[in-house]
Amino acid sequence: MSLSEALLPAFNPGLPALPGNRARAAAFLLVMVLAGFVLGWRLDAVKAPIWDEAYYLTAEARVHQGRLQFASHPPLGILLIAAGDAASGLNRDVDWGRIAAAKSIRGEDMPPGFDWRGPRLAPAVFGALAAGLFFLLMADLAGSTGAGLLLTPLFLCDPALVAQFRAGQLDAFQLVFVLAALLCAVRALHSPAHGDGGMRGRAWTAGFGAAVMLAAMVRLNALMLAPLGLVLLWPCLRQGDWIPALARAASGLVATLLAAGWVTAAMLAASPLPPDAGTAAGRIDAAHVSRDYTRQGLIPALATYAVDYAGFMRADLSGMARGDDNASHPGQWLLGGGAITYRWDASDARVSTVALVPNRVAWLISLAGVLWAATLACASRGRSLGQAPVAVLLLAGWLLNMAALAWLDGQRVMYAYHYFIPLMLGHALAALAWRQARCNERLAVPALVGLTLYAILALPLALHQPVSPEHCRALLDDCGGAT
Repeated sequence: MSLSEALLPAFNPGLPALPGNRARAAAFLLVMVLAGFVLGWRLDAVKAPIWDEAYYLTAEARVHQGRLQFASHPPLGILLIAAGDAASGLNRDVDWGRIAAAKSIRGEDMPPGFDWRGPRLAPAVFGALAAGLFFLLMADLAGSTGAGLLLTPLFLCDPALVAQFRAGQLDAFQLVFVLAALLCAVRALHSPAHGDGGMRGRAWTAGFGAAVMLAAMVRLNALMLAPLGLVLLWPCLRQGDWIPALARAASGLVATLLAAGWVTAAMLAASPLPPDAGTAAGRIDAAHVSRDYTRQGLIPALATYAVDYAGFMRADLSGMARGDDNASHPGQWLLGGGAITYRWDASDARVSTVALVPNRVAWLISLAGVLWAATLACASRGRSLGQAPVAVLLLAGWLLNMAALAWLDGQRVMYAYHYFIPLMLGHALAALAWRQARCNERLAVPALVGLTLYAILALPLALHQPVSPEHCRALLDDCGGAT
């Protein structure tokens, strides 16, 4: 027996069982409650902009003003931050004009009485939802609710995710849509080509297309998941059924276009007023408005606004710095490197930080999942698509995203949070490896202990809790962060 014949069965996890039982629903809610507690606890501990909040706060302010604007990233994340703040009612009487005047703002320039929980509410809520979706994905791939719970600490115990989700930034929104897309993809591949299964397959494919586009309307890098839609046609193509395959493709494409159009229309609807020419930010935005969108029909207005928005983003990218003290590179992320120090407050021989510190145990497990899949894919000599489409989809997604990140490295400054999508794909592959190895739950104990210990050491750095300078520097140095 050849090596490929010996290993190919291991690369064939089959399509996971997808039970919809009460235990899984209860576990889903439990995971979200736990994540919500960690993410929501003392959201206003830092009463100043954390990292890119300096930019997103001013963009949010212009949404509240109803001013037309452009930003470094597509508009969905900005809309969600503004919606969360508005729903909270915490900043109802704030002087948004003062915040909106520039493209970025310092803490000392914020109006008095601003409640920092407002812009951080939606990311924290979406972060809790992302944790729940991560559990569902792990349970689907690993084959049981119990295994899904055992794998969920890969997400819950990662201080890098906690730090990012507790600020008014974009990653929580994007990961919700990315994880939703992966769930839809797994379930589309589980659905047969005909009958009720055919309808489910089209629905899940449409969900995948919409979720990928919504993730891309937060940050464009999620578009690297779009080619994976081709794999979703496999249940039809392997039977030679072109009509069901075309129906799936059409459902995904229509959902993708509708999602993009909905976000663009929502941003235009939220921006009935022209940029404020009396402010620096307004003058920058006005320079990229090619025509009066209100004088066009809906479709031309959406298309023109999208083109102008893309032009602003290209100009922004061309002027972006190529590096700084917190920058890192894709090769570092594979091993859990690239920590970022967002804030460092010292007092009485203690320091309180907001730092993105990867849980190195979790990030290495993600890499192990990728290496497992890559090794077995090579051993199968190209026969893996028909045998294990889920594994092929996840591995292809990882490779596409890492290729994009490698290309961007050098084009612009890069940070460890740019790795979050490949990180999730690696965790998904690790769940498949778990299923195929038929791991006894006791075998997970060492990994859980390692994850928990690392989280205990590193979470205070993400939560702005006082620690010794030596403790802080040791962890940041371990992850290659600047101190």
